[in-house]
Amino acid sequence: MTVRRLRPVCCLLFLAGSACAEKRELGVDVFSDDTMPARFTVAMTGTLVLGLRSQSFFMRPDKSLVLITPGSLVIQEGSGSATIASVDSSRRIAVEPIGTSPDSSDIVAVVGHSIRLERVARENRVRLAIERP
Repeated sequence: MTVRRLRPVCCLLFLAGSACAEKRELGVDVFSDDTMPARFTVAMTGTLVLGLRSQSFFMRPDKSLVLITPGSLVIQEGSGSATIASVDSSRRIAVEPIGTSPDSSDIVAVVGHSIRLERVARENRVRLAIERP
């Protein structure tokens, strides 16, 4: 009798849990090429909307935002491109897709002073290219 009563409750809990499953984020993680934190800026074109996460950030007098590594750029919607540029000419940044395993980060990461991120239409992937090594 008790098992018959618990079965519908368990099924409802399972369905509620699977409906609230976390959606995989689309975007990139930004790191410093060495152990010291690097400062970087992001310039966007198109209809691309990004969520910014960073260790720290500050605003320049010209109202541009400077972020400090480690950071993440999460694509919310739209298509277009974003240029991720290191503020310091002596520091390079490494950019890799969110969710990259530590084993393959050396192969997948793009390292340079200026990196271009592109998303076309509603693709579930991003393209990374070096603009300035």
